[in-house]
Amino acid sequence: MLTEKQQKVLDTITEFTAQNGKSPTIEELKNILEQKSKRWVTQYLEVLEKKWFLTRWSGYRSIRLWNTIGFQTTLNIPILGYANAGTPLAVAEQNDHGTLPISKNIAKWSPENYFVVKVEWTSMNNQKVNNKFIDNGSYVLIKKDEKTIKKWEPYLFVVDGGATIKNFKREWENIYLTPNSKDTHHKPIILSEYDEVQSNGKVVDVFNFD
Repeated sequence: MLTEKQQKVLDTITEFTAQNGKSPTIEELKNILEQKSKRWVTQYLEVLEKKWFLTRWSGYRSIRLWNTIGFQTTLNIPILGYANAGTPLAVAEQNDHGTLPISKNIAKWSPENYFVVKVEWTSMNNQKVNNKFIDNGSYVLIKKDEKTIKKWEPYLFVVDGGATIKNFKREWENIYLTPNSKDTHHKPIILSEYDEVQSNGKVVDVFNFD
């Protein structure tokens, strides 16, 4: 996983290499990234090399991405924190928890439209996305521009500052954020149309690897 700054350096190298057919020099990286020190650039290159995103050889243009054709087949999607699949108790803060490398065929070449959260609790463990269950410990891919809310599909909602993954149902003046769980003790969150609730995006994929 990469921090936001590490990702920015890697993206800059990737874009430069794809556009120019050669890797940038440390001086060019310093200028593009608007840094005063070459040492700052070198420190980030050392970190990226240790994490196996690139390698460096001797010479003027010594940076080599592990994908030698000059672009990555994955996008590094930011992990913004945790979302409860229960009651929305966790504060929905966009903290930097690193990134998750995800295929461009999954994220559709638009990293700015996506983020990842890790699921806590079990209120959606009977809900499938792409034939995979949303369970405690799952990482879910959220697409931000999915604003039209469809009934019985999972979305990331923010209620009273807390993030929760639920299905959506409306009945007259009531809004129900409903669980879909094998555990029968989970109950819907019942809101009025005047309560502050918003969707931060739709769950479009699930990854279970922990």
